[in-house]
Amino acid sequence: MKNLLTALFSFISILAVCQADQTNINNQVWKPFTKAIMTQDVAGFIAVHSKDVVRAELNDNLVMDYATYLAGMEKSWPGWKESNKKNNVQYTFELRFLQRISNGTQAYEVGYFKNETVIAGQKRVSYGKFQVALRKENGTWKILVDSDTNEGGTITDDMFLKAKPLE
Repeated sequence: MKNLLTALFSFISILAVCQADQTNINNQVWKPFTKAIMTQDVAGFIAVHSKDVVRAELNDNLVMDYATYLAGMEKSWPGWKESNKKNNVQYTFELRFLQRISNGTQAYEVGYFKNETVIAGQKRVSYGKFQVALRKENGTWKILVDSDTNEGGTITDDMFLKAKPLE
């Protein structure tokens, strides 16, 4: 009985750590990440990444370090932002999770993202799948490894909606 109670207490403790980590990751990473993407805020976006980040764009067979990733955003995001403003584009970005695991200092998360644009009344939606490793750096969660793919266009709205929302 004592071993069962010890195992149960350990399991509950692990769940509590995971839940606390998810709340902190949401507040420190995913909410600012999402806001930065929707406003094309390069500084806000890169701030949630580790300086040791490994960025993998699977559809393009491309791996980048922090400097390369940042340079690409600094080159393309201002034009994207200006185009959205000029053309009155409404853009939203949303994440949903398939798996979230953590140990208090490291985390691994897998899920789907949804890009939605409305241009001149025409709505376009696309989906992708992401896999991210995070680590706590000086008490703050940061993205260490970030990869995504559009999965060949096979992700559906139904799949996206079945995944767990951010909150």
